[in-house]
Amino acid sequence: MYNNLEIAKSNNIKSFAKAMKLYRKRVSTISSIEDLKDYLNVLNVFLYTYFLCTYKKDLSDKVSKNRSCIENLDSFEELIGFGESMLTSYRDSLLIGISESDHELVEGAIAYINKNFRDKITLSETAKKLHISKNYLCHLFTQETGYRFCEYINIKRIGYAKELICENKKNFEYISCYCGFSSQSHFSTTFKKYTGITPNEYKQKILQKSM
Repeated sequence: MYNNLEIAKSNNIKSFAKAMKLYRKRVSTISSIEDLKDYLNVLNVFLYTYFLCTYKKDLSDKVSKNRSCIENLDSFEELIGFGESMLTSYRDSLLIGISESDHELVEGAIAYINKNFRDKITLSETAKKLHISKNYLCHLFTQETGYRFCEYINIKRIGYAKELICENKKNFEYISCYCGFSSQSHFSTTFKKYTGITPNEYKQKILQKSM
């Protein structure tokens, strides 16, 4: 139960790599397919309950679909991979609604980031364009979205980088530069922090799915 609680607590955009690490450590100790299915079902329900109680998100459709998928899988590799996808899916449910806000100033900041995330964006510059102080914008942005200003920029950059990786037409050096990262190493570190895997590991997963 403690492991599941730690996984659930970490299963957000800020600490997803930790959640994935805890999950992989847990499933590495399971030796039978039936036990793995049981664990994934328990984790599925636990995540659903945690997200409902903590974030007020009713993901009943998600928990039902996950249960059905778990029962229809028959190999360790597929089940472990589905568990990773399940964590990602619950995590991504927290991002729904982040691109919009009822607060006019935050909506303006989000629109500015969405348009310019490939360039260098600073809190001071954005606040200046909105005619407010950077401290007020910082507080307001976190209050309204649940994420710090720089975290939202990283979310947009990583999301766009994923799209480019899926297209499989550009190398990582190009992608890191095009998405606004200062270097390829910065891109790789940030990508793993927010997704739990490296850009190359993500690319390999995409290629495997397309085979």
